[in-house]
Amino acid sequence: MFKYNLINKRTTSGLIAFLMVLVLFVAWLSPLLVGNASAAGQITLRSLSLSTAVPSASGVTYTFTFTIPSTVQVQGLKFTACTTAIGSYPGGTCTAPTGMTGAGNGFTSAAWLSQSGWQGGTNFATDLTGANDCTASGNVLCAKRTDTTSQTATSRTIAFNTIKNPSSANTAFYVGITTYTTNTWTLGSVVDAGTTAAAIVQTLTVNANVPELLNFCVGSTTVDDATTSVGSDCTAISGSSLNIGTLDPSSVNVSPVTTNGGDSKNGVAMLRTNAQSGATVSYDAVQQSGTNHQGTLRISGASCNAGNVNTDGCIDAQGALQGVFIAGTEKFGMTVAGVNKGSTTSYTCSYTASPNTCKLEPSTNYLGAGAPTTEAYGSSNGFAWVESGAATQIASSAGVVDDEALILKFAATPSIITPFGSYAAQADFIAAPTF
Repeated sequence: MFKYNLINKRTTSGLIAFLMVLVLFVAWLSPLLVGNASAAGQITLRSLSLSTAVPSASGVTYTFTFTIPSTVQVQGLKFTACTTAIGSYPGGTCTAPTGMTGAGNGFTSAAWLSQSGWQGGTNFATDLTGANDCTASGNVLCAKRTDTTSQTATSRTIAFNTIKNPSSANTAFYVGITTYTTNTWTLGSVVDAGTTAAAIVQTLTVNANVPELLNFCVGSTTVDDATTSVGSDCTAISGSSLNIGTLDPSSVNVSPVTTNGGDSKNGVAMLRTNAQSGATVSYDAVQQSGTNHQGTLRISGASCNAGNVNTDGCIDAQGALQGVFIAGTEKFGMTVAGVNKGSTTSYTCSYTASPNTCKLEPSTNYLGAGAPTTEAYGSSNGFAWVESGAATQIASSAGVVDDEALILKFAATPSIITPFGSYAAQADFIAAPTF
């Protein structure tokens, strides 16, 4: 019995010693397994803006804006698109967003478009093959240049086009940015890294769901004030169209229209993001079939005339400058009637206070009523509508936003000679947070 116990104690002691050596070995080996990616500095004030957020859209421009903290040369860039923010960071497990895998999708046809704020006279170029730590694919974009100029810790941008968007509507995806001192993307040359976010959303008639934390949605609502909740969050936002009724040259129809075919609805765009540097909300008019004035309220497929002509199947858009409509003078437009805080719970705000204490702020030419310092709810300032398809900002915030909603009013009036028919307008809405 004594002999058995002695052997057992010696075996146990040996096992403990072996495990201690193993733990020390693993602790010594871990930094080698993780590599230099764990030493990357944090890129700051980073954001990603998409020229359109339509699912599977091709020819899309992705514009990255960010500040790098390290004052070293940057000759290699890697952009990694993933379904999670953690996955997009160096060393993370990345799952490519749906629709960003396979030939012809995602970054596989990306091309350098423009850049600004970089030190050195040589521009980056895309490399659709890559090397070492950057293997180009549907969700990985590699860019490089030969320029050893040291960078400053200031803001810079770089844009790529001919990109195909992810295919899942109403979902966010994340693109990590990694900088390298070499143009061969060796793991040992990693400098800084950070993650941006964007959202892909469906195209809506008159309104569109657009697209760290980003919830952005677009739909229709019967709410017509700045305080009644439009829903607890984006899961409550629905509807893909609204109807401003039968137009008559003797009046101006302004949503919500409750008679003559109107459905008593406004448009609504709700934003929630933890982006400390704020976000912008923009729209771009969808170009419909037909000739001329393709982005305004029109008969689909109609052959319209250039200029302001009242005898064709297109109602003239107001343009970039806000204006009050006159009955019988053909016009179509939109305004932000007010910022609705009925669903906001993280902080207290009042849109009609002087000044407005909500985080979202309507842009110039889209302030529905009052002045910037004395904002009121309504549409007395008039309407605007840019029909060209160019992204036009309608609101912005300087910090985080908790389910604040833009109430969107649409208005139109025809001329007495405007042709009869069914008219519609479409727009995509885009939210761009800056983290």
